[in-house]
Amino acid sequence: MNAKHQRIARDIHFTRWLFWAYLFVLFLAPLPLGSNRPLFWALLVAAIGLIALIWSIGWLRGVAHWPHAMRRAKWPLYFLIAFLAWSGVQLLPSAWLPVSIIPAYLGEAFGFVGSPARLTSDVYASVDMLLLSLGLLLLAVMTLILVRSSRRALQVLFVLTAAGLIQALYGSLMVLSGAEFGFLEAKRHGLGVATGTFINRNHYANLLVLSLSAGTGLLLAQMNLAGAQNMRQRLRSLLQALLGPKARLRVYMVIMVIALVLTRSRMGNTAFFAALTLVGFFSIWRLKLPSRPLMLLMVSVLAIDVLVVGTWFGVEQVIDRIQETVQVEEDNSWRIRDQDRLDADREALSMITYAPVAGMGAGSFYSAYPAWRVKDQGFMDHTHNDYLEFVVNYGVVGTALLALFLFYCLHRASQGLENRDREKLFGVSFAAMMAMAAMLIHATVDFSLQIPANAAWFVVLCILPFCMVVDRCNSRTHKAKMNPT
Repeated sequence: MNAKHQRIARDIHFTRWLFWAYLFVLFLAPLPLGSNRPLFWALLVAAIGLIALIWSIGWLRGVAHWPHAMRRAKWPLYFLIAFLAWSGVQLLPSAWLPVSIIPAYLGEAFGFVGSPARLTSDVYASVDMLLLSLGLLLLAVMTLILVRSSRRALQVLFVLTAAGLIQALYGSLMVLSGAEFGFLEAKRHGLGVATGTFINRNHYANLLVLSLSAGTGLLLAQMNLAGAQNMRQRLRSLLQALLGPKARLRVYMVIMVIALVLTRSRMGNTAFFAALTLVGFFSIWRLKLPSRPLMLLMVSVLAIDVLVVGTWFGVEQVIDRIQETVQVEEDNSWRIRDQDRLDADREALSMITYAPVAGMGAGSFYSAYPAWRVKDQGFMDHTHNDYLEFVVNYGVVGTALLALFLFYCLHRASQGLENRDREKLFGVSFAAMMAMAAMLIHATVDFSLQIPANAAWFVVLCILPFCMVVDRCNSRTHKAKMNPT
């Protein structure tokens, strides 16, 4: 064995245990209330930081090495680093910053004499968000470093699916049995609907959608997207689908859909089915040729899950909640449910007009909102719209950096949907794009990205396609063979 092979062997052996630790962290992240408490998200960030520290020591000792995936993902990482830097700028003393970017509203709204001390209106919350953002950046980096093969990428999808399955089983059991327990204590909120180990059913539904995205990608990674060419191959594929691992995986997904329906989350259910449909048709368009297995999967999920599962577990209640969102009363007036959410969104727009560029400061919506809240209006610790909350907290600058990160991730995932000959690449790319589409839809009415476990899973799914090598030449060659003219 030459020196190069010895180096690769040492690297694989060293990162193997760190990879299992990385998977363990992903698996545990949703269990304690979605890690949405200071203690739990601090433990999450500490665990990620410890994995990164151990790898760094191995790198300094020459045991570990930088993978090529870091080069492929350089632009998304640049935007995440810039976003982290912008969060740090919000904490700098105003004397260090150009006067033109210091919003005058801070002095007026919060009683500062002269210029405000910093761009943020809540230093402690901004420090917390800075540390959480650092943890998510390290998670993205460790995903690129540790997920060095298609096999490991599928293992990541499997862990996300397994964690979602456990959440689905637990949440469904609590509702159907009437036990109504959350995370190690009796539920006080969300009685009668599935919440798993979360407090809010919408955040729980969002996590299930991310897990379903991973499960869908894992299922596609095991399929022959080109389809069977003769009756013998079709019979073999049918038997494998009925008796093999794909059948078990499909059952797992049905269980998660049951839990998703039991959440009665309007946008959670809408985001799942809309994302699957949109990404499915987009994938067919990218392939340029029809894919029977992909079409069958879409039909089975949209028809079987909605008609069969929904009939038994009450999808009509979800539809009723959607229909009751806006109603016309007898006097021809409009009655809108969840008026407090719309009020919070309206006030968030007012907050944005005061600080459109610099923002109010990371994590500062909670403390800044009372200054804009009108009399008799319900208090909200978050605006139920991730887009508005990011602009309120980080301004146009920080939000634009996150948008560029997401754009590059979407572009990378779309590249992986061109080649039907590489099922694993296609499956990972489909899972990533479906998760991004679902989150973009769900973010219009909720703040799931403010939940650490959901944000961590989302970052992993966004980055995962960069761990796969996209061979565009093979894709063009395949298309040329199928279309010789």
